[in-house]
Amino acid sequence: MELRHLKYFVTVAEELNFSRAAGRLFISQPALSRQIKNLEDELRVMLFLRQSDGLTLTQAGQFFLEQAQDILNCSHVAVQSLKTNYTNTLEPLVIGYIPTILQSLLGETLHRFKLAYPEVAIRFQEMPPSEQVRALREGTIDIAFMGNPPDELEQEFIVKCVKKMPIAAVIPDTHRLAYESSIDLASLASEKFIGMSEKKYPGRNDRICDVCRGAGFVPNLHLFADSHPSMIALVAAGQGVGIMPSEGASLPHPQVVFMPLHHPIYYGRSTAAWRKETPSKSLAKYLQILFENGEASFSVPLSDRVY
Repeated sequence: MELRHLKYFVTVAEELNFSRAAGRLFISQPALSRQIKNLEDELRVMLFLRQSDGLTLTQAGQFFLEQAQDILNCSHVAVQSLKTNYTNTLEPLVIGYIPTILQSLLGETLHRFKLAYPEVAIRFQEMPPSEQVRALREGTIDIAFMGNPPDELEQEFIVKCVKKMPIAAVIPDTHRLAYESSIDLASLASEKFIGMSEKKYPGRNDRICDVCRGAGFVPNLHLFADSHPSMIALVAAGQGVGIMPSEGASLPHPQVVFMPLHHPIYYGRSTAAWRKETPSKSLAKYLQILFENGEASFSVPLSDRVY
């Protein structure tokens, strides 16, 4: 038995639904069901009653839930106390990110951070949002910059908006609208759209559909890219059009135009996420830089439509 098994069990016990718990954990429902069954086999006791109307905890499951929560809490406290009281040097700061944010806010804040704290080593790991969530959960990164993640992540992590930017259409430079100054997204209603891999960018296609519905149509999502550069490459190859936060234009995009929209006007959020436990000294210093002088916003005004 490992700590991750306890995390799986506690999440299922809180949701009493494998599907919702799998969504929170960003793993497949069959994999989560197998993990819980393996845990029950190892403990030689049933933790859940599986009924037609859902799950309920057995008496043993209720007892084990309290113990598992205590163990997870104690492990967090022990690790953080060790870091705080017995570490003489600042730990490296490990950052997970999607590439669209590297050239904008992330690059700016890291420059200021290195000027203020040159003694802190920084490590970067480019990864899609789903892998960032897993890395946060396992403690292999300290902070994640993942664009606009699913709302349910706020139940597990601290999630703050650090920047917002308008959504743009991504079209080939040979497109009939490529020389316009801005367009109504409805003018692309008949086009094939390129979405994002649901496995790597969970919830992103729902947001793409929301933006298009704001323009009065449902997009024909016929291909799904594994990354923003892949989406740009597919658009350049004439495989369809897309929508993306305008900061994506910082990525190389030959044969592609990032076209501003004058209807609907949506904003994308770049968010930072980190664990709810007391941050390490290095992360605490970086968060101070990230949110100083109001340069990063803790929220987006409710009047703005968010991608």
